[in-house]
Amino acid sequence: MTMAPADEARLAFERIADDLKQQIRGEKLQPGQLLPSHSQLMEAYGASSLTVQKAVRLLRSEGWVMTRQGKGTFVSRSADFEHAFEKVVKDLERRIRSGSLTPGIKLPGSEALADHYAVPVRVIDTAVSLLVRNEWLRYEDEEHSHDAYVRDADDPALGRHLAQAALVQKIRNGSLPKGTRLTAVEAAEAIGHSEENTEQALATLALEGHARKVYKNPRKEIPSRTRPSEPQPEELAYVIGESLFWEEPPDAGGTDDGSAQLPQSAPPGSWDVGLAGKLDLILEQMADMRERLERLEQASQGREAKRPKGA
Repeated sequence: MTMAPADEARLAFERIADDLKQQIRGEKLQPGQLLPSHSQLMEAYGASSLTVQKAVRLLRSEGWVMTRQGKGTFVSRSADFEHAFEKVVKDLERRIRSGSLTPGIKLPGSEALADHYAVPVRVIDTAVSLLVRNEWLRYEDEEHSHDAYVRDADDPALGRHLAQAALVQKIRNGSLPKGTRLTAVEAAEAIGHSEENTEQALATLALEGHARKVYKNPRKEIPSRTRPSEPQPEELAYVIGESLFWEEPPDAGGTDDGSAQLPQSAPPGSWDVGLAGKLDLILEQMADMRERLERLEQASQGREAKRPKGA
């Protein structure tokens, strides 16, 4: 039986991929070693350029090899997966923050993204799953289909992420320099987002150690006979901290100017804090809470002292 050319090509690239897998298993090709060049593989297997290309793509999609832009294709090491995963997550987050991936848009399929980022499909699937858990993306349905979308524009979680991105941009360009003290209302006016989303974004920055919570309660002069017995509510504000001046992560999977586009399939901090920084933040929050409790206790004692005896 004569096989169709398409079947012959399919079997040929699978045979090449299987042979290279066997060389990797047998350690003839070591982890981190550069794979033979495209032309060398064509000559070694007597195959066409397209067949070799398909074989390498199959190896990459299954995680046997990793492609590094401008350097070639290498046998995978465990560290490669961590680097590739981080690259994909950060770049997709960056594209959503910048508006390159707009709210509600469908992401390209896993295989298309794997080709774009030159990583295994399972790295893409894991990265998308994390972005869904972190509320940047959503699956099409509750059964976790492979179709993923950027969250809708009215989604509270995406609103918080975009408000935080807008705050960070203002800080980076100097509009909100270190030491700036502002309330959620003032911050919302500065970035053009809702007060609720801005409040949540500021709280996130404080939790990550990039801002500090402060309380202010300016008392106005009120005639004694009209002065309320209850103290005025404290006004929460935030002070921008030095740790917010981090470097923007480099673009991944694109050119230096970030102009490369993801493959089309439809018509958009992670910022790490060291262990010492997290400990300082926890201690600071505990001190703030203790101070608030002391002030509330003093206010309560003051009211008790003013209350007539026997009342």
